[in-house]
Amino acid sequence: MRILLIKSGNTGARATGITPPLGLMYIASYARTYRNDDVRIFDIRFHKQYLDDIENIISSYKPDIVGISALTLEAPAMFQIAQLIKTIDKSLPVIAGGPHTSSVPEEVIQNNNIDIAVIGEGEITFKEILDAFEGDKALRNIDGICFRADNEIATSRHEMNFSQMRTSGENPIAIDTIETDQITPIVKTRERQYIQELDSLPFPAWNLVELDQYSKRRSMSHVGLRSYMVVFTSRGCPFHCTYCHNIFGKRFRARSVENVLNEMEILIHQYHINDFEIIDDISNFNRERIKSICHGIINRGWHIRLSFPNGVRTDILDEETILLLKQAGTAQLSIAVETASPRLQKLVKKDLNLDKVRRAIDIAASNRIFLTGFFMFGFPTETEEELKATIKFACKSKLHVALFFVLHPFKGTEIVKQIEQTGKKLPDTNLEDFDYYVLSFNPSAVDNKRFHRLYSWAYLRFYLNPSRIFRILRDKPLHNDLLLRVIGFLRSSMPASKNKKGFSNIHGE
Repeated sequence: MRILLIKSGNTGARATGITPPLGLMYIASYARTYRNDDVRIFDIRFHKQYLDDIENIISSYKPDIVGISALTLEAPAMFQIAQLIKTIDKSLPVIAGGPHTSSVPEEVIQNNNIDIAVIGEGEITFKEILDAFEGDKALRNIDGICFRADNEIATSRHEMNFSQMRTSGENPIAIDTIETDQITPIVKTRERQYIQELDSLPFPAWNLVELDQYSKRRSMSHVGLRSYMVVFTSRGCPFHCTYCHNIFGKRFRARSVENVLNEMEILIHQYHINDFEIIDDISNFNRERIKSICHGIINRGWHIRLSFPNGVRTDILDEETILLLKQAGTAQLSIAVETASPRLQKLVKKDLNLDKVRRAIDIAASNRIFLTGFFMFGFPTETEEELKATIKFACKSKLHVALFFVLHPFKGTEIVKQIEQTGKKLPDTNLEDFDYYVLSFNPSAVDNKRFHRLYSWAYLRFYLNPSRIFRILRDKPLHNDLLLRVIGFLRSSMPASKNKKGFSNIHGE
């Protein structure tokens, strides 16, 4: 089969970093390995006229099936693309996946231009969907998907009719039929079990993306512009932060050390990549494993650069591990603090030991590792004193960079219930407003106007520090994107708002 995988995007987002679509690259590699399919990947984030380009690809490539992956703020473009595809060829199947679809599959599948929603990890699920289109498997037997019960796709390419599932006389296996406001019910199959043996996955399809394009754009880390590749060494996080999507589950699943090193070796020798961004949810959860990876890099004599832009669990990061990370080539670490309030740490179930975090920051900074701190404003019941304490923590720390994000309660997360329990009702929010730098609403106990001022003040106070500016210039691995970063920080200090007051209305205030 010919498969077109599309990475959705949002050109209006204030966070402009672009990294290779690793999820789609894994799905492409899995389909090629286990089905020998012909797969192409198209990333709309590099194309201003992406609808025209997609139309041209469909016309020339003539795919048998199209998959689209999107974050929440990228969902509007995903729906736009799906509509275009159905306009070109109504019989062409459209499969949606990614974090947004996994969070609200029932909502996504109500869009008539999308045929199947994939929930969670997509490698095996997508392969089984392809099998179904060739008549080798019934949709009702595929775990981890959602579709409309009367969805019928019958083309000369696939000869697959979904309605036959209901008239075959066989009972569906472990599915839920969800009645909606529509006449058509929605079918959601049983939960897909997470992949336990990650070493069984083929390496991502690096040759399906244009690596040079990503080297010219800001990435997730603050290393600078360079050729690099993102790497998952593990999936899942055992902690229960209430604002987290939980895409990869609550069980830490790790690739073997040798499997990780083999992937890096191929990238080094075949693709001339010497920069790696480790984007695990919690790469240092198993301390001995991360140390073994470092020893493997050191023993092989590789002169590479590592960064951890997705954040590490800092209160379990000891001095020995930090020194090994530095020796292995670690140039950047992200420290996800979120809040300096012990009360809020427990409320959102992150429960960091802040004293250990401070010590880890000091050790890493003294070893000239470039440090990025993540902080969040707007937790339910957060007071002005707690917000100020978070700002003070950031400013007194030896972090090089601080990013102050505004809480966005994504559907399906526990923090939505926590906000509602305070008596506040979440307003209707455009999906494109799920940008961490957009002040869409304020669930804290701080007055809206004051909240806005404190947000701006946090950036100004943090960066208007001569010693910090000196350390940024001294320790930054590469300076070829420094101007872009400065502009980004200035923009961040003036967050975008939905209205002149800075927030949309919140019922119950």
